Amino acid sequence: MMVHRTMEESEFNEFAFWANETAKHALIKCSSGNLSHRVQNNQMLISASGCWLSELTAKQIAIFNIDDGTLINDIKPSAEHKFHLGIMQSRKEINTVLHFQSQAATTIACMGIEPDYNVIIEIPIYIGKICHLPYFTPGSHQLAEAVIDKMRECSLVQLSNHGQVVCGKSYQDVIQKAVFFELACNILLQSNFSAKALNNVQVESLLTYTLK
Repeated sequence: MMVHRTMEESEFNEFAFWANETAKHALIKCSSGNLSHRVQNNQMLISASGCWLSELTAKQIAIFNIDDGTLINDIKPSAEHKFHLGIMQSRKEINTVLHFQSQAATTIACMGIEPDYNVIIEIPIYIGKICHLPYFTPGSHQLAEAVIDKMRECSLVQLSNHGQVVCGKSYQDVIQKAVFFELACNILLQSNFSAKALNNVQVESLLTYTLK
């Protein structure tokens, strides 16, 4: 029992650490954003409703059973827990999901456009296809269903007038994807969308190179 409790505390502390890191990388502000992570026994940790990821503690983490979607503890989860659960249920290789609102990326999400984000090599190498969704009410079943569906074909979704959702195999993976995406969006904005994107041949050569 002591070993199990220590391991659980370790998982909580690690979750809190990476939640704090999202703020250090300017991916969220105040109570915006939410984070989830798959742990042992196919359970999911997710940040509490209304919490600040920058100051999140182990006492602000809800626990779900991924298989049946039931809440295990008495912490009120983020209102967006539905798409976090759905992504992990449909994609067994995904361990971490982050909903963030970085400045440049969210600016583009509010512009109603779908630019070519491949202005830096990190986009095709680490992120790949980027999907877009129209506006849905935050926390709604419609938003959850749309995000879950899009995440079957990509690892990052732009939510109109809302923010971004990114998924990956680890905490570091999702933060890296989010930071690289923000960099690409910043380049697009600063260049007034005149930055030249990589062409299909260049993207294909990058993907071939990374497989070697």
